[in-house]
Amino acid sequence: MDKLKRYLKEKCTRIMELSDAPYKIAHGVALGTALDFLPIPIVSIPIAYLLARLIRVNSIAAALSAIFFKWAVPLFYGLNYMVGRAVIGDIPAAAIHSLPDESLLTGLKYIGYPFILGAVINAALAWAIVYFPLRRLLEQRRKARGYR
Repeated sequence: MDKLKRYLKEKCTRIMELSDAPYKIAHGVALGTALDFLPIPIVSIPIAYLLARLIRVNSIAAALSAIFFKWAVPLFYGLNYMVGRAVIGDIPAAAIHSLPDESLLTGLKYIGYPFILGAVINAALAWAIVYFPLRRLLEQRRKARGYR
């Protein structure tokens, strides 16, 4: 457990000490975190890096945060479905189970819409929840250390 704590502290410190504007680092971390909510497993890491480069935010922070939150992707996906169902309305499980075997794609559609909607909502919320506090923290840290 101490090894894990040390590893996490080291990674957080590494991100906090990146030499870039606080808003660029915070945006990169928020982008990488938000992309882990979308149904693009594994490829979210290079996508985070490339998208960060495209919008001119810190690409290292984006890739590191996408890597860091991979352990939580199954939890994120479950949350996506629950949020999507809450927004769309509950889809009875019997309606999905009563579909004939040949319409498996139709059954996936019932699951897919809530999942995608939840993924978009959760990604946007994750971005905001990460970006604003992290930007403030980075700005305060830099100010305390005498950086501009």
